[in-house]
Amino acid sequence: MRQPSLLLLLAAVIHPVQAAAVLRQPPAGFDAFVGSEMAARRIPGLSIGYAQDGITWARGYGFADLENQVPARADSSYRLASVTKPMTATAVMRLVEQGKIELDAEVQAYVPYFPRKPYPITVRQLLGHLGGINAYVNPAAEQHFKERKDTRQSLAVFQDFDLVAEPGTRFRYTSYGYNLLGAVIEGASGQSYGDYMRSAIWGPLGMASTRLDDPLALIPHRVRGYQLIGPQLQHSEFIDISSRFSAGGARSSVADMLRFGQGVSQGRMLSPASLAMMGTSMTTRGGETTGYGMGWQTYPVDGKFVISHDGMQPETSTYLFVFPSRRLSIAVAANLQRIDLTAFAARLFESVTGEAWQLTPYIRQPAHRPYYRAMQALYNEGRSHAEAGRPPISGDAVAISMAFAAINDNAAAATVSQLRLAGSTMAQALARSGMKLQSYSNIGAIGFARDYIALYRRSAAIPQGQRFSQSIEQAVAALHPDWSRNVRFAPRVPESAAAIATLRSEMQKYRGAQAYPDYTAQLREGAFRLLGQGRKILAMQAAQLAVEAYGDTQAAQSLFGMTAILSGNREAGERALRAALSIEAGGSASASALNALCYEIAARGVDAIPLLLSAVELHPRDANLRDTLGEFYARAGADDQAVLAYRQALALDPQYPNAAAARQVVDKSGR
Repeated sequence: MRQPSLLLLLAAVIHPVQAAAVLRQPPAGFDAFVGSEMAARRIPGLSIGYAQDGITWARGYGFADLENQVPARADSSYRLASVTKPMTATAVMRLVEQGKIELDAEVQAYVPYFPRKPYPITVRQLLGHLGGINAYVNPAAEQHFKERKDTRQSLAVFQDFDLVAEPGTRFRYTSYGYNLLGAVIEGASGQSYGDYMRSAIWGPLGMASTRLDDPLALIPHRVRGYQLIGPQLQHSEFIDISSRFSAGGARSSVADMLRFGQGVSQGRMLSPASLAMMGTSMTTRGGETTGYGMGWQTYPVDGKFVISHDGMQPETSTYLFVFPSRRLSIAVAANLQRIDLTAFAARLFESVTGEAWQLTPYIRQPAHRPYYRAMQALYNEGRSHAEAGRPPISGDAVAISMAFAAINDNAAAATVSQLRLAGSTMAQALARSGMKLQSYSNIGAIGFARDYIALYRRSAAIPQGQRFSQSIEQAVAALHPDWSRNVRFAPRVPESAAAIATLRSEMQKYRGAQAYPDYTAQLREGAFRLLGQGRKILAMQAAQLAVEAYGDTQAAQSLFGMTAILSGNREAGERALRAALSIEAGGSASASALNALCYEIAARGVDAIPLLLSAVELHPRDANLRDTLGEFYARAGADDQAVLAYRQALALDPQYPNAAAARQVVDKSGR
């Protein structure tokens, strides 16, 4: 008998479970969006919700257990993965406020059994991934533990690794650093990590569904985890995640994630000063901004201040967004491992707030693009700084004038600190004039710059040194009229001939416009989904539309090149990828980007080996690409080709990150 489609199964179980939920109805059209998106991405089960101003809505979609048709719920229990990290960081800061931890103390003050390194490592550095602690050295072993590990055993996995850099000099995202923070919590509190989290964080916030994962325990509403192997859904490999205890070892529900987000942002856990510290990006000793504070990612979302964290590991994918100035938290979790859930959170944000998540304009004239990039940076840094409720960076008129002068002289060379100082000055001036900064979500950086220019033209109170050059003013004047007419929320991902034709018709309306929406990201997603469905002709139509509308960008050329190769036209594809590299060497056709893309498309059921072969042709000196080619050949059962690829990788760089594992494969083969 023919099996029902995933979309039909999802439609049958889209209903809320009202545990701790106030609202019964989702935003208009949201159920249909989630059902369609889950079906397209083959997600078995998902839970999502938001909390704002005392109102909470959460709902489960699809199945927590696909085999037994158990519906996902608002209180389904998912592995949190790295969403555990902001909880751990909050616990550390609680102990700091209680005087039990000093941020700049060495970790051995609390974990005396951790070996000393050539340089001291502080608690503060660990919170921001600046401690020099390495990540997985042998992923084949370290990411596949089957046995339970206690704190000391978890630290023993990495305690003898060399530092990757002197602490404070390099950002290196690592779960091992957060495991070490878990041990710091134990040393400072005198309790086990789990006991302290229950008594100090999870319990006070009413997070009854949150706990450390335990494969033997009976956990209410525990979901089953799945992975895509080619086009087929299969159970996830069993991994015991106790070795990641304070970095990614907890499990929770979306409802509890919302309780955490709201509790933290409303000051129920920490003082305003501690919250501000956690939500502020750290910098390296050389002045490089990392985009990570203390347990939170701090990148603005199109000028909106947000703290967030995602999580990916076997069985699960999670994301938590907290928008403090909007008193809004959004949480989403799925039982398909290692997928990006941003699209679900973005759609819910737009439905709840009426604000666009991300506006991406295409700027027709190359001469205007550096000025637009400066506008976007000013908008991101300035508006988000103001939304965070932070005081003015500087009241020094000379420093502010110097920042504007640097931007006027060479916008592309301006530093982050200069952009933040000038942008926050702009945001504060606009707010004082009566403008609501949230209103810029639906017009973006161009509108933000245009209104600031209009403000200083009518107000002598803004000094000459805090104004833009004539070149920037002319660029804004050229872009704003067309952008204000053409700005749109991002469309649905095109997955049919009709949807692609509709987008093409819209694109034709923009002929001659100086600024209009850039839908390359949507066309990319549509092309890759269509490739996963075996609909190569339609995938090429989506990629071709990107080139027609945005052909002088590396993103459009890369999309066309990748789609052409995966559709069987290697020559045209490699030509387009070379064009992309000539536009931007570090863009989507770079070695690292192509390597990541191959994993992405393989997870969609697409054979990535043709693209890897082209990537190796384009980047013949990159050992990591050869290593990935070896891995994919091994997955396909082509052992001889796999060993050859590993040999080539080792010949290029005997010390590349996965060299030890590759050498074992080669030695074991006897070839």
